[in-house]
Amino acid sequence: MSSSLTERVESEALRRKLVPVEVAVRHVKDGDTLAVSGFTKAGEPKAFMPALARHLATLAPKPRITLYSGASLSEEIEGPIAPYVGRRGPYMASTASRRLIQAGKMDYTDVHLSHFARGLMYGFYGDIDVAVIEVTRIRPDGSVVLSTSVGVSPEALARARAIVLEVNTAAPDLTGLHDIVLPPAPPTIGWPVPVTGVRDRVGAPYVALDPARVVAVVESTQPDYPVAFAADEALCAAIARNVIDFLVDCRDRFGWHHWCPPLQSGVGNIANAVIAELHASPFSRLHFWTEVFQEGMLALLADRDRFAGASSSALSLADTSPERVARIVDQARGDLVLRPMWMTNNPEIISRLHVVAMNTPLEVDIYGHVNSTHIEGSRIVNGLGGSGDFFRNAYLSIAHTPSVRRLRDGRTVSCILPSVSHVDHTEHDIKAIVTEHGHASQLGVRSPRARADDIIERCAHPHFRPLLRDAVRLGDDGDEPRISKLDRLEGWWREYDAACLDFPR
Repeated sequence: MSSSLTERVESEALRRKLVPVEVAVRHVKDGDTLAVSGFTKAGEPKAFMPALARHLATLAPKPRITLYSGASLSEEIEGPIAPYVGRRGPYMASTASRRLIQAGKMDYTDVHLSHFARGLMYGFYGDIDVAVIEVTRIRPDGSVVLSTSVGVSPEALARARAIVLEVNTAAPDLTGLHDIVLPPAPPTIGWPVPVTGVRDRVGAPYVALDPARVVAVVESTQPDYPVAFAADEALCAAIARNVIDFLVDCRDRFGWHHWCPPLQSGVGNIANAVIAELHASPFSRLHFWTEVFQEGMLALLADRDRFAGASSSALSLADTSPERVARIVDQARGDLVLRPMWMTNNPEIISRLHVVAMNTPLEVDIYGHVNSTHIEGSRIVNGLGGSGDFFRNAYLSIAHTPSVRRLRDGRTVSCILPSVSHVDHTEHDIKAIVTEHGHASQLGVRSPRARADDIIERCAHPHFRPLLRDAVRLGDDGDEPRISKLDRLEGWWREYDAACLDFPR
């Protein structure tokens, strides 16, 4: 046992349960349901899960398990275990899992993250056989300090029949960074969570648990896997500037002055570009009520005139070297709070705090409907994640996307279409569409035709605008027989396919 591990495991009773990870994985049996820590690559069990995949590979017949996590796990963790997962939820970003889902070999449930966390406590997803949770400290009474994510770890620890704790000695001790509250389950009546600011604390900085249910403690020395970005910097910067322009318009229209409401930002290239653009914006004392505190926010963290605090469920970084993470954690103490995702994605809190939600979909249509999850209506990409929690309940909901997207087959398709192939968010939920060409506000009284005109002229790529105008006219011909309209729509899509091939390089 390393001196670092001895110092991190303060409970004598749980110190006696320290075992090699190859021993700990034997607690998982065929048919078990696992709930694991992890949220956008942060805080996942990086020793246990690869060892479990190796163990399951030795068993015959091939075992099948159910796997739940807070949000996406890294490919290094989910890829090896995916062949043994029969059911998965509520969000994933794994190429291996995606292929199995598309092939019908893995059942996948796509759920609002706030609903999923509470559903675990309600028993909607059945019993949890084993919870595998990364922690940075085990306290003398057996309670635990979580790692760089919270997600559904508190719910998993509360509901699991057996618990495996993975103590990551490569991560800094995060004592004091978390705010843990469990969602009440019926018949207990839920209580209003008294959060009125992003830095408010209403729970405990640790998770209490029954040490008798801990069947194993293992050590990990693997830092979080980095969240990589490969952005088209000019494109993302143009979209980001148009997002800021929309926020400035709202400031002037609604009297914010230099204040900006709390911000939620999805994960990805555009999200980081928006955050970078905020650093040069007219807004000061920015604060975030979001799911992931990510790389782009670090420049704000260093500028006290710009940054007023943040609440998230994970700390996900592009460089996760232990020394760097330790410096960031020390810098963020008092300003960053990590919470369970049922709180970060709580509809009532999002509404109360007047959060501005900003997320990147796959496609939007000319009437303001948004598809975040399915290519061509049937092929799942990752899942809904928290975008529905935020878009439906936010003060302002901004869908930002490139106007076009290049596919692997060489075609360039429009991200603005006459209709989306799958609706995750209706036009009732979206307050603005933003692309590199501009923004189209959906505020106020807006008829479908007015929304369509604005989105086409302000957001669509010029190459596709004439076709999109034609699509609006097709919808205006109310006296034509339905069969004739269908024929004309079929012809429209043929013209659109040709325009995708003819897109200028």
